[in-house]
Amino acid sequence: MSAAIFWISAAIIAYTYVGYAVLVALYARRHTQLPLQAPATPAVTVVIAAYNEARRIGERVRNVLALDYPADKLSVVVVSDGSEDGTERAAAVGDARVRVVSLPHNVGKAAALNAAFVAVETEYAVFSDARQRFAPDALRRLMAPFADPRVGAVTGELEIAERMPTGAKAATDGLYWRMEKRLREGEARVGWLHTVTGAVYALRTELFRALPAGLLLDDMWIPLHVAFAGRRIWMARDAIAYDEPSASVGEEYRRKLRTLAGNWQLIARMPRLLDPRANPVFFPWLSHKLLRLVAPWALVAAWWSSARAEGAIYEFAFYAQTAAYAGAAFALVAPRIAARIPLLPTAASFVVLNFAALLALPACLAIDAGRLWKKH
Repeated sequence: MSAAIFWISAAIIAYTYVGYAVLVALYARRHTQLPLQAPATPAVTVVIAAYNEARRIGERVRNVLALDYPADKLSVVVVSDGSEDGTERAAAVGDARVRVVSLPHNVGKAAALNAAFVAVETEYAVFSDARQRFAPDALRRLMAPFADPRVGAVTGELEIAERMPTGAKAATDGLYWRMEKRLREGEARVGWLHTVTGAVYALRTELFRALPAGLLLDDMWIPLHVAFAGRRIWMARDAIAYDEPSASVGEEYRRKLRTLAGNWQLIARMPRLLDPRANPVFFPWLSHKLLRLVAPWALVAAWWSSARAEGAIYEFAFYAQTAAYAGAAFALVAPRIAARIPLLPTAASFVVLNFAALLALPACLAIDAGRLWKKH
């Protein structure tokens, strides 16, 4: 029995983290569906939901207004979600293209986006956060794929940099995030993409569907409804937003826990995800999202079963797993030293991700969803 559990667990892990990515890459070689693209500058509104972001919201708004895009086609809506630090005043940068919506109480990002969308009057909306910055041509890059009427949403690419770009930047994207972006690109090429990068994505406003109160993942809810409407989500890798790395492992863990708990919440709020007949992206969603919630349990089962099964291969697997986890723990305790050892930082990221996934369901059930993310 222990041997069977080990091999079943190993198969789940291998498919989730390697097999599906290989399948997408191979399938994309023969079945790539590139959308029609053409330079265009339609009227667009950039939507930013913010909570207590007075320190950086002004700079964020000025970054948007300074983009390489016709000034008369660009507007900004900032929703202050019950901020108590003067976010509204900081966001009003003295430009008529900026509209600030102030909510009296902190109601969460989902409700804030619903309130912001009431003020959107353009055919296209672009979503971002207060923390990131756009590359100068990001909006033009996001708009080009909408020349194809089949495209309902376009996601850009998030790059992690040691400092925000004012010229040169120092990229610090980890191996895991680079692999994730490559996988999403492959999904986009075959019409399987069902998520977007919350820091930089665009939508045909006719496809917006109000978000339920307390929803954690607008960047899943919105593109999934685009897919349900029979439209494609495209990934424009040249539409770049820059972000800073997490200040600590704890901060990165909390982000991952929020995202993974949000996936469980999404299943409860959108049960059609589990129905292959009603979910047009059921297979990629199952492979890319649902199995990543199951994989940490498979990791625990693989380690436990390899300790109990008899045979040299199981003994080797047990010690190899134990050594890998020990290396990841060392990387978390001594990240500067581990950064000089190949693959150790990736192992640490992998462990943090799966530990968050392991606790995501209990967190979703036991914790008020709004408390998992108070900064918008």
